[in-house]
Amino acid sequence: MFIGRKNELNKLNRYYESFRFEMLIVYGRRRVGKTKLLTEFIKGKNAIYYVAEENNDFRNKDKFAKIVMNHFKDELNVIFEEWEDIFKYIAKNIGDDKLVLVIDELPYIALSNLSFLSMLQNVIDHELLNKNIMLVLCGSSISFMENEIVAHKSPLYGRKTGQLKIEPFDYFDVAKFFPKYTNENIIKIYGVLGGIPHYLIKFDEKYPLEENIIKYILDASSFLYDEPNNLLHQELRNPAVYNAIIEAIAGGSSKINEIATKINETSTKTSKYIKSLLELRILKKVAPINKEDSKKSIYLINDNLYKFIYRYVYSNRSMIEQDLGELVYHRKIKPDWSSYLGKVFEDVCLEYMVRKNRNLELKFVVEKFGTWWGNNPLKMRQEEIDIVGLSKNEGVYCECKYRNEKIGVAVYDKLVERSNLIPKEKMYYYIFSKGGFTSELQQIAMIKKNLELVTLDKLFKVEDGISEKNL
Repeated sequence: MFIGRKNELNKLNRYYESFRFEMLIVYGRRRVGKTKLLTEFIKGKNAIYYVAEENNDFRNKDKFAKIVMNHFKDELNVIFEEWEDIFKYIAKNIGDDKLVLVIDELPYIALSNLSFLSMLQNVIDHELLNKNIMLVLCGSSISFMENEIVAHKSPLYGRKTGQLKIEPFDYFDVAKFFPKYTNENIIKIYGVLGGIPHYLIKFDEKYPLEENIIKYILDASSFLYDEPNNLLHQELRNPAVYNAIIEAIAGGSSKINEIATKINETSTKTSKYIKSLLELRILKKVAPINKEDSKKSIYLINDNLYKFIYRYVYSNRSMIEQDLGELVYHRKIKPDWSSYLGKVFEDVCLEYMVRKNRNLELKFVVEKFGTWWGNNPLKMRQEEIDIVGLSKNEGVYCECKYRNEKIGVAVYDKLVERSNLIPKEKMYYYIFSKGGFTSELQQIAMIKKNLELVTLDKLFKVEDGISEKNL
């Protein structure tokens, strides 16, 4: 069953429906669902789909040639000496219908044949440019795709007609995988697995959530148990240092000097390793929204599976490998849910605001979302605001509370006070609460048109797509 990706499919079809040459770059981290998306897209279309392998150039060329010959139902035993000859053959045999040619895991070919990209540039310019073909180049190595395919220095620069970066699902699409689970359990699943489809399909809705976690994560034989470590070995050299960095951040270190001290390395060396983890989107760099180039930047784990496993699994590895995963869940994870899910809930609320903004359902169009922290000069203390959205003259300020108790007026008053540290001409407020709101705060929200209260259930009632009433 194919879930989500409506926006991505629409974009792919828009390129397909043109009557000219198109070259689309599609990329995103491993397991994010690129192959599933592209195979769904080409259903019923005149298409050639080739997934390159981590193999030598001859083997990749030979397998590609056989797939191409099979597509055109050519039974001649043609030997193609060069890659260029295969593309010339494709160009010669394209009929009236648009042909979609997908080369998946392109970096495997380009790294085994350093002249491949230059060859492809030449083929596009002289063979394909005037043909009714949609060439899709796809890859999982984000750094390679951005630095070698999309960047100015790439031989293919100027040939692409579009690019599509495939991101993990947000919480709203994650919910589509588990229609029988409660909204609270969806938040937990998102906090454990993030938005990676390959991980989401490992959980089985017929089991209670805690049983899924015990069976499919807290078991040394399960796929997800050592998935982060396996990906590090697949993507990086010297994974031990990267592992130590992620572990340090999972343990609460967030500034470069704190992380370097924790792993007993220099800040300079630590920064180089962190740069690679940022490129892989395992980490993210966060700074106050109005001071993005400041030294206040911190580093956080960007992938929820990494966050969960480094916090609960690797620190309890010896117990899990004794088949005590159930004990780990009940003693280590279950009592800590509220603490762990606090930041996850903030991410969910941000995704809600982004969807509302994309639908033009906020009071103004937010140009930039972020978080904020800084000094309160009047009270001589540090303050923070969970989510801030800004445009030139307007601001929206959000507080996110993942607690069972009802949120009252004091939280609203504090949010208003803090918002005045980054004021705008027009200011709006959102308060998100798992436990709901007091009647007093609800009455205030009915009077004040710039205050919105969002419950857990309301979080799941925002759709995706531009709202017609706002066009």
